[in-house]
Amino acid sequence: MNKLTAQDTCIGYRASTAPKRRPTPRGLALAVLATLAVLPAAARAQQTDSATPPAPSTAAKVEPSKASGSTFDINVSAAVTSDYNYRGYTLSDHRPSASTNWEATYNIFFAGINAASVQMPMLSQIQTTSYGGIRPVFGNLTVETGVGYFSYPGSPIDISYPEYYIAPSYALTSKLNVGVNIYYAPDYSRTGAWENYDSVNAKYTFDSGLSVSGELGRQSFGTTKPTALAAAVKLPDYTYWNFGFAYTYKALTFDLRYFATTLSKQNCNLITGTAAPGMGSNGCDPAIIGSLSWSANLSGLK
Repeated sequence: MNKLTAQDTCIGYRASTAPKRRPTPRGLALAVLATLAVLPAAARAQQTDSATPPAPSTAAKVEPSKASGSTFDINVSAAVTSDYNYRGYTLSDHRPSASTNWEATYNIFFAGINAASVQMPMLSQIQTTSYGGIRPVFGNLTVETGVGYFSYPGSPIDISYPEYYIAPSYALTSKLNVGVNIYYAPDYSRTGAWENYDSVNAKYTFDSGLSVSGELGRQSFGTTKPTALAAAVKLPDYTYWNFGFAYTYKALTFDLRYFATTLSKQNCNLITGTAAPGMGSNGCDPAIIGSLSWSANLSGLK
């Protein structure tokens, strides 16, 4: 899956998030959660602050082969990263995260599931993303279109929701690839707010196996639905980017990447809820993250 996630972020999937590090009052947090079935952070008594869990996404998914053909194949990948960063903020509380991904392909069709370890309050420590779609190839142009369904199995609350996307990419040369990613969720984490992420990315691969890549995106949100304990809140929009290097040797890839956003600490807390109400959060601070991934196709083992 093409970054149901931005390509080459973290270890390659749009894959990759905000954690358990929350000192907010548990009683009020539980009341908000019970009311919205989605909010992991407390709102102020005056209802001037609100927080939502960051949109989950697959983490560190190795980019699958885009080769077309009528044969059936399965790609299996696994990865570890020093911090699960998703569109500029951490989902693993700035701690290491592990993930695995299984994807089946037949002709232009694909379907898969990703599981990643996370650290977020009121949620299980496993994030799963089931996804599927089509990946037709027209010469140098690949147009991937699909949907991902994000969930946290075993959690006491349900914030699962779908996100739809289209991600065309074009090989300008045998070494340089550029792409555009458009994602949309009508009900972000069941908050009632829509969510849209648009980005551009590029990757250049050298003969040595070294590659350099980057992504520039804009994350936008709608307004959350009001409840008895929290007023409707317009979640802040922001710009996000990452840039880094990767080295691939056979089935292994090491990636070192810089992540940053334009979010202030206060706006970061509105989205992630990773600090006390009205306070700033360090969940969106710039970060340099290293990742190691492994990927293999069933066809390659024959």
